[in-house]
Amino acid sequence: MPVPTYLPDIPRQRLPREAYVSESWLELENRDLFGKSWTFAGVTTDFPNAGDFRTVQAGNQSLIVVRDGEGQLHSHHNICRHRGTELLEGCGNVGKTIVCPYHNWVYNLDGALRGVPAQRECFPDLDKNKSALFGASVGVFRDLVFVHPDPTPDQSFEDWLGGLDQVPWPHDLTSSEMRENPDDVVYEIKCNWKVFFENAIDGYHLAYLHKETLGGPRHDKNLWETFGRHMIWWSTEREGVKHRIPQFVENSAKGSGLKAVNNAVEPGYGGVYMIFPATIVTPNPWGFSISTMQPVDANTMRLRVRNWSPKGWFTYTHRAADIPGYDAETGLIKSSKWTQHPLETGDFQTEDVWVCEKMQRAMQSPRFETGHLAKGAGGEAAIDFFQQVVLEYLSTSETNSTAGDLHRGRSS
Repeated sequence: MPVPTYLPDIPRQRLPREAYVSESWLELENRDLFGKSWTFAGVTTDFPNAGDFRTVQAGNQSLIVVRDGEGQLHSHHNICRHRGTELLEGCGNVGKTIVCPYHNWVYNLDGALRGVPAQRECFPDLDKNKSALFGASVGVFRDLVFVHPDPTPDQSFEDWLGGLDQVPWPHDLTSSEMRENPDDVVYEIKCNWKVFFENAIDGYHLAYLHKETLGGPRHDKNLWETFGRHMIWWSTEREGVKHRIPQFVENSAKGSGLKAVNNAVEPGYGGVYMIFPATIVTPNPWGFSISTMQPVDANTMRLRVRNWSPKGWFTYTHRAADIPGYDAETGLIKSSKWTQHPLETGDFQTEDVWVCEKMQRAMQSPRFETGHLAKGAGGEAAIDFFQQVVLEYLSTSETNSTAGDLHRGRSS
């Protein structure tokens, strides 16, 4: 099905229950959605020096991003061309070459095969020119680095951005003003990744679930707008102004001592950028965060959050251990470690985790179904849009025969 270009007037649920609980459905998403779209891999400051690398998972494909000696970023599949061994783990610096830990095959940072131990004796007919690392694509937007498993994607990175580059963006992560919080903040959430995504774009729940933490805004005082496959959220509580934060949050921050980011005080930029398929960018007057969703299985996901703010007390005092549910043994944030009810924590993210896990538990019932969705760009129309984009990637004949009718779902 073609990608939609606007939010629907009368939204409806398009994905069946199986899309949220079925492992076979997730397998198709890993192959046909995550494996065929652009995935967030890091920020340019993660690669300051030649040899700096990060690995990233795009569905069931592991990719490497590495900076070479000329300052250029490259992306390769994390697979040795000899026996297919995974080459690198995590992040770090490889120096001038990538060396397979199994048999010491050596690759240049641009992916070219450089050396093979005992090549003359063991591989007399090997053509090194045909044994370079499998290539992937890399693109940079506002210092955010994205990768695509295909070296020649059907859609260029520029086209995929869908106009995001035309939206004001005052935060400069390369500025000496900004400091990244040193903690690795990772939530383990007992829900399907799409449940969490759909919660994040549900404008209807803001005034109810988050009435004590975000204070709304109501469905008629916030809106989502589409940019290609992506969406941006604004508060419209101030007459004639699209704002990046709810009025309640702005009022609550007064007198808090939070240090503002240069050039980010005035409105004009969005408050939430949902970059399809699984990245949430949240800029605000006092900082910047990037959250990425990674499916673990059909009923579990991990949310990794990176935060930046101006150098000050907030950068070093807002630690992972302060977040409700922090598990010191694993370093993960889990609902099983909550010591008080989520609605008593004063933390909107905890509220979201709580309700998403409640949704996932309800979906285990074969009687589960979705009724009407709230109309409007500040209601639940964005959920319909998101589901249409998911179906765009999965609407192949093979998918239909494997996962059932993709257009089956409960709509009223």
